[in-house]
Amino acid sequence: MKSYRNMEELNIEEFRNQFAVLKEQLKKQEIVSEHLLRASMKSTSSTISYTKKFVYWAALLCLLLYPALYLTHIWSLPFTIATCLMMFFCVVATYYIHKPVENLHFMRDDLATVARVMARFKRQYDWWLHYVTPALIIPWCAWACYEYAWKYAPEGVSPWKLCLPLLVGVVVGALVGYRYHRNAVNAAQNIIDEIESLDK
Repeated sequence: MKSYRNMEELNIEEFRNQFAVLKEQLKKQEIVSEHLLRASMKSTSSTISYTKKFVYWAALLCLLLYPALYLTHIWSLPFTIATCLMMFFCVVATYYIHKPVENLHFMRDDLATVARVMARFKRQYDWWLHYVTPALIIPWCAWACYEYAWKYAPEGVSPWKLCLPLLVGVVVGALVGYRYHRNAVNAAQNIIDEIESLDK
């Protein structure tokens, strides 16, 4: 009877040891999984950073180009100033929206904080696309068409024909901008999805 009890105690002790080893292995696996997740998030965030750089370079090009075009009398001074102010506003807004993302340290910040910042970034980007972009682009296009076509259209030439190259340029620019917008939003959503998959 005593031998049976000793054997039972040994079995319980062995079971405890195996459970402790298994628990330690699971803990290590969770640490490795979280580390891989953080490395993946850091890599994905580079897409968001690239979008910000694209906006900065595009704005810089416009800030150099439009004053130069004003000197050739293609655009009026008020239109040139308004365009440059619009570009400056876009740069400031881009900096403001991207700043919380840039402040994240993906390898050590709390995952809930990362998810919250990404959700806010995604929400602001979508709000910009649906509300701010039309409010800026539509009046700017109308003014640009007037400056480029109606104001200087030669006798017998339809201003609409002169507007065509301008409108094509606007459409191409909008498509390129939308692509970068979607890349940034999708990157933010991918980071959110990765964090949610770790919690499951």
